[in-house]
Amino acid sequence: MSRLKYALIGHGRRGAAHLSTAATLKDAFEVVAVCDAHPESAEAGAAKLGVKAYTDVRKMVDEIAPDVCDVVVPVQLHHIVSCYLSRRGIPHNVETGLAPTLGLMDMMIADATENSVKLQTSENFPFVPVEQFVCKLIQEGVIGNVHKCYRLFSTTGYHGLAAIRCRMDANPRAVSSVGHTMPVTPYVDRAKRDFNRENLEFYAVDFDNGGLGIAMVGNKNGCLGRNKLVGFETCGERGTIITNGNQSATGGETVNVCTDEDLLNGGKAQTYEFQREYSENGILRRIFVELPASLGGTVEWINPYHGTTIAESGISLATMLDGIARAVREDTKPLWTGEMGRADQEMVIAAHRSIQVNRQPVELPLEADPAEEEAFDRNFEAQFGVHPRDDIEKALQVNFKAR
Repeated sequence: MSRLKYALIGHGRRGAAHLSTAATLKDAFEVVAVCDAHPESAEAGAAKLGVKAYTDVRKMVDEIAPDVCDVVVPVQLHHIVSCYLSRRGIPHNVETGLAPTLGLMDMMIADATENSVKLQTSENFPFVPVEQFVCKLIQEGVIGNVHKCYRLFSTTGYHGLAAIRCRMDANPRAVSSVGHTMPVTPYVDRAKRDFNRENLEFYAVDFDNGGLGIAMVGNKNGCLGRNKLVGFETCGERGTIITNGNQSATGGETVNVCTDEDLLNGGKAQTYEFQREYSENGILRRIFVELPASLGGTVEWINPYHGTTIAESGISLATMLDGIARAVREDTKPLWTGEMGRADQEMVIAAHRSIQVNRQPVELPLEADPAEEEAFDRNFEAQFGVHPRDDIEKALQVNFKAR
């Protein structure tokens, strides 16, 4: 198959990054269209690449017939665009979180399955170069079997939980959570999001291999002088891997591990720093660590995009977009399926339910809660004037009018 005709749906702050990355992946995609509810935004994105701009998804699909779409609209609209594309037989990548409720995610997954359409959740955090390297160290047994992961972060929980799930290489079976909310003086953060309250939650996730994941999440974003408190510690039987925990941060990562001799001398681990090698034009070539021969010697991760202009911070998104392209070309599963995206959100929803039942564990998997679904529907109708599920095409028409 030749290059896939790629169309972006939603050219906002995050959508612009998707568009530029897709344009860089010239072997995978031919960018053919940009669609956004706001004509100015659609035109701005389309003008960058000399392609056609649209404000109506249906018209774009009819005229362009894209091979793959990239959905980067507000999260409450994900299921509408996704279900429409599935019913039109178009493979698509959907930004995170997959959808706000379990019922909406089930609807998206069912539509994709019934129409034999590839649905990928754009959960790029596990594909950050450092995360890929950490998982390689774990898979090669450098720190022994992993039983605990701790992650402190300042924003949404599903990214960190997805990364913990990868590091644990196990399935979550229960979630307990503690939550706290406080008022703050209203402010607008750097991403132009309005805040008048500050949330903080601690998640404890039990895994089916006996492991435990701990995550702290909130909406602090380093504002109001708060300590960002980012960090990721993964504990194995022989040692520990420590990284920053923020996908945009690099440097300072270590693997602290014991040789057999260290174990005989009180179990004090030696520290081995992650190292990076760059090409002449400053593009990351590899991440590696030099370990004693008894621990595996040199372990490395090679950047598959070192021949491009993609910076380290953009590799995870490139990996995701390449993933949906490869799934379509080779008729294989996407890198992060709809079901995997659901599993990430399921842990977050379970944590919220745990808070409501006085911090008691909530067992997984979860079923959709009619009260949660009805509350979403009511809020959606109040905002957009149409039911979010009864008539997808009608909802699509309303949601993609400029407003």
